[in-house]
Amino acid sequence: MYNLLLIPTFADAAARDAAAATIAEATAGLPGIRDILFAPTLPGVYNGGDYIWRAVFDNEAACQAALASPAWQPAAAILADRVLVPQLQRVGYEGGRSGGSSKGSGLYRVALFCANVRPTRERLDAFGAQTVTMPVHVRTMLRWQLSEAEGATGDRPWTHVWEQEYPDLDGLNGPYMLHPVHWAHVERWFDPEYTEHLVDPVLVHTFCAIDKGVILS
Repeated sequence: MYNLLLIPTFADAAARDAAAATIAEATAGLPGIRDILFAPTLPGVYNGGDYIWRAVFDNEAACQAALASPAWQPAAAILADRVLVPQLQRVGYEGGRSGGSSKGSGLYRVALFCANVRPTRERLDAFGAQTVTMPVHVRTMLRWQLSEAEGATGDRPWTHVWEQEYPDLDGLNGPYMLHPVHWAHVERWFDPEYTEHLVDPVLVHTFCAIDKGVILS
């Protein structure tokens, strides 16, 4: 499967509401789409945009065909307008390492990282291996997936997509954000004071409410 993630930030509330309606209508007509999430972000995101748009296709060719279809062109025009959409994060990726099971509703959270500090294959693999140990310790994390980006634009050339599903926002803000495994182990890859430092300080941390599972097998 191939996933495309779009995180737009709109110029103002009026622009946001009108644009979101157009994007939702265009999305409904997309050919070849297997699954879709289009939802407003919740308060508390960091560089998290106004909406999360996440689509799943059989492969990258199906994704490109959908984006080239007449149905998508009104949305494409909106997303390309930097007056209307001054900030847009875009990442394409195959499914990566994943686990857990979704209860079908709750909270979807995604973080985008740019691993650009001495990014050798050995260091990238070690970062990935340590990151995916978090679900062992964070019991509120129901479903998760860590993927390496195949193409990305936005504030940074994003290299990693770290997705999780939780029963609610408290499951993210408490057990995940405050867990010792987060700060004592994984955080070393983000902190320039550690020799392991790998990830650019600019990142995306965003989330939205969901009424069905988002991360597919």
